[in-house]
Amino acid sequence: MVVRFIMSFLAALALNIRFDIPQDMNHLASESKMLNIFYNFQGSLTGTMAAATMVFVLLCIIDRYLYKNKGKVHRTPVLFLICFCIAVVWVMGESFYRVNSLTLLHMGAGQMVKTLVYVTGITWFLSEMSALLDLFLQSGWDWLPKKKVFFCDAYNKHPFKVSVLVLFVCWLPNLLLSYPATMCIDVWNQMLQSFGFQRFTTHHPPAHTVLAGAFERVGLLLGSANLGLFLYILFQIILFALILGYMFYTMKELASPTWLKVTAFIIAVSSPYYTQYIGMIVKDTIYSYFILLFVIELVYILLLKQEYWKSKKHCFLLAASMIGSVLFRNNGKYVIYPMILCILITVFLQNRNQRTDQEENQDTSCIRKKSRRTRYTKTFMTAVIVCLISVAVSSGVQNFLTRHYNIEPGGIQEALSLPFQQTARYVKEHEEEVTQEEKKAIKGVLAYNKLGKYYNPKISDPVKATYKKKATTKDLTAYLKVWVQQGLKHPVTYIEATMNQNYYLVYPLVENSTVYDTTAPDKVSAKKLAEKLGVHEVPVIQKLDRWRTGFNKVFFTLPVFGLMASMAFFNLILIYLCYHGIRKKIPQLFLLVMPLLLSDAIIVLAPVIKGHPRYAFPVIYSMPIVFCTYLYWAGKKNQ
Repeated sequence: MVVRFIMSFLAALALNIRFDIPQDMNHLASESKMLNIFYNFQGSLTGTMAAATMVFVLLCIIDRYLYKNKGKVHRTPVLFLICFCIAVVWVMGESFYRVNSLTLLHMGAGQMVKTLVYVTGITWFLSEMSALLDLFLQSGWDWLPKKKVFFCDAYNKHPFKVSVLVLFVCWLPNLLLSYPATMCIDVWNQMLQSFGFQRFTTHHPPAHTVLAGAFERVGLLLGSANLGLFLYILFQIILFALILGYMFYTMKELASPTWLKVTAFIIAVSSPYYTQYIGMIVKDTIYSYFILLFVIELVYILLLKQEYWKSKKHCFLLAASMIGSVLFRNNGKYVIYPMILCILITVFLQNRNQRTDQEENQDTSCIRKKSRRTRYTKTFMTAVIVCLISVAVSSGVQNFLTRHYNIEPGGIQEALSLPFQQTARYVKEHEEEVTQEEKKAIKGVLAYNKLGKYYNPKISDPVKATYKKKATTKDLTAYLKVWVQQGLKHPVTYIEATMNQNYYLVYPLVENSTVYDTTAPDKVSAKKLAEKLGVHEVPVIQKLDRWRTGFNKVFFTLPVFGLMASMAFFNLILIYLCYHGIRKKIPQLFLLVMPLLLSDAIIVLAPVIKGHPRYAFPVIYSMPIVFCTYLYWAGKKNQ
């Protein structure tokens, strides 16, 4: 009991520690370490004693409740290890957020003690929250209205139609406030390419560039450039409403608890990641919609098994989701292609297990065995054909667009963002250790003299821009050899470069609250194109949209509601599901979370995540259906 009391106290301290070095600590640097620690702590605790005490009391109450139900709570060493790893990332985030390095964690005895207290306290706090969530899910509690509610009755009778209609009505004000459409510089570059003012490249997915340009041309034919942009976001909102309606239909089929459906609906109609981005033209939103559709189809593959491949509707939706994911994001193939292999392995194992079960429980005559073997072979071949058609169509469209528009292919540098960022940080921090041979190898690929100056710990694009397009395979091989050697010399530098850019993925205490609310571009060439096409903002709508943006900025900071707009929160839930999928022996869950894990891995390898939360939309949009499916399988396990 004493140990739990101390751990709750450390957790309360950790939640109230600020890692900045107190301003009056300089004159104490030469004093004893104990004085350093005491004064450092005194100047680093945020808030008031009363607030910290309230946090401590609340944690003690939670711990007492969990202790009373210790027979139902399972906190294994693996859980504590996972929580410890997350706590380490959080404490790294505390330092990166302030000084873009880990120096705050070990600069003096006081800082080191704060680091130890923080990691210990946050590890305990995360384990408590995980246990509390697990206990809540085991309770089977659900919220149900005592009286009949029209909306609930209508949803139960027509879940898909009602969901689509209500979502569209709730989103309609946001759609109108976005008129003609919200656009960022990426989209304007695509428009410049589509209308021939820039070289057409594969830096942005060609299919999306052509699609956005096609809607704009339709608007011009109808006499209004604004109308073309608005037609695009209208198409986008209808597509998203249909896919989310399909998700809510599936959640009903899986007997999802009401609290989860209500929470998912509130998030969909209130979170800025939904409401403000549905009116924005950008490749990441439509790509995320197709990933969500793909995840929903994975649910049906796992539940229906052989019956799935007999349904033309499901086969069509699966193919559409894979084709859309590959066409509308350049890295979509790195999610879909590995998943195709996973799907085929899953279908093969399902067929084998089904055949084994039937041979054990039914007549094993040669005729019936042959019939079943033929049926299972047909099922597997159907899966193969659907996957091959999806790959062929997406590749065919890509090749056709490349030839038709004479598109310039992208360079290898797009896949080397992370190594380039690590090299730049190495040169910035350890330039005196770089040998002439290493410098020569780096110069063959990057502008060595600019690396230290251009290095930005949050984004690798400035460093990547120094890539030399004339670099040969030999040059790249020599560079990668040096990259490995330098990583072995200073692995902490490489870790810092990686974590400094990506800690936002699981660190919820820093808001990644970027939203867009303008059509007008800042780029000179884009302004000229907008003027030539006749794209313009409506002052009244623009003013109202500014108010919406202000509200959404506040939304990110609100308690509870702010979590609905936190990519880190959704990724922490993903980690929780992975852990309990292992603990409860639900292997099929990993096929479902695999596209989300691959999406996170791509973010780590990508140029940036800070200021670009849209890259994490596949995880954010898919989490409700993944969580619902986990509850379905966990419930079956308990039964």
